[in-house]
Amino acid sequence: ALSDCLPQWRSDRPVTELEREFRGRGDLLVRVRAEGMAQSVLAAPGGAAVGASAARDEHGRIHLSLADLRSDQEATARHLSDREQLLLMSRSLSVGEMASTLAHELNQPIGAITNLLRGLLIRSERGTLEPASAAPAIQRGIEHALYASGIIARVRDYVQHRQPKAEPVALRTLVDDAIALLDWEIRRDGISVRVSGSSDGREATVLGDRVLQQQVLVNLARNAIEAMRSIPQPERQLEVSIRIDEDRAVLGIADRGHGIDEAAATRLFTPFFTTKPGGMGIGLHVCRSIIELQQGRLWYTPRTPGPGCTFWIELPLALAEEAVSP
Repeated sequence: ALSDCLPQWRSDRPVTELEREFRGRGDLLVRVRAEGMAQSVLAAPGGAAVGASAARDEHGRIHLSLADLRSDQEATARHLSDREQLLLMSRSLSVGEMASTLAHELNQPIGAITNLLRGLLIRSERGTLEPASAAPAIQRGIEHALYASGIIARVRDYVQHRQPKAEPVALRTLVDDAIALLDWEIRRDGISVRVSGSSDGREATVLGDRVLQQQVLVNLARNAIEAMRSIPQPERQLEVSIRIDEDRAVLGIADRGHGIDEAAATRLFTPFFTTKPGGMGIGLHVCRSIIELQQGRLWYTPRTPGPGCTFWIELPLALAEEAVSP
């Protein structure tokens, strides 16, 4: 087998000739002369990988043993191919989960668009619709439609094996946009919103996929809003905090609801576990997967001081040169 990848090699050729023809041979011989024995992978003249073991005997002679590594490389290639197939199957199953969340994720923007159009229709029928007053509602409807379109596009990218984008994203802008998308629910439930930035005034710009990150923020903020529907309206406050911790940005979303008991807290991110009546138990699991896919973390703590919950997102900060948008 060795002669197949080294047709020019002969067993009676001296090591000094081999030394001249193999890439990596110099380091191997230096090590064996210093240590008595050494192993390495050399590149043969034709480019084939050859395993080499060298040892020095008591007379100072160097004995070199060569082995054809092509069968090992083929086995490794088969292993990588099998692993890729398993990953593909796992991705296909995850796509099924993603498809299950689409109804939940798209319900809000579609509902908001429906309400805006109904409002415009009622005003038009009453003869009170003015073009100037209709423009903000139309613009808001466009924003909701683009948000829904972005979610669908990201699912399509996921199915087509594309990696999430790694672009600079300003967290404060991302938060403001997510809150704007939930404005109808916030007004309906009488929620007050407080957003606080980093104490040193620095802008937190992270790397990641803006649409996916926005999807996570909207999901977590909506969960917080729903958690406060059972408490008196004056106490309903959604608190969003942003801070910078060395090379990471940390974003917290806190509500003042009744909180989550200890047993449920340990299973929050488990697929198909939910504390909501009629919930599918997929949202938080997908949110964590999205954040971890972007080299981040998502976790939960009780709000301090309580009652309530805080969900934390940690993402890597963009470097100075990365934070400048092209």
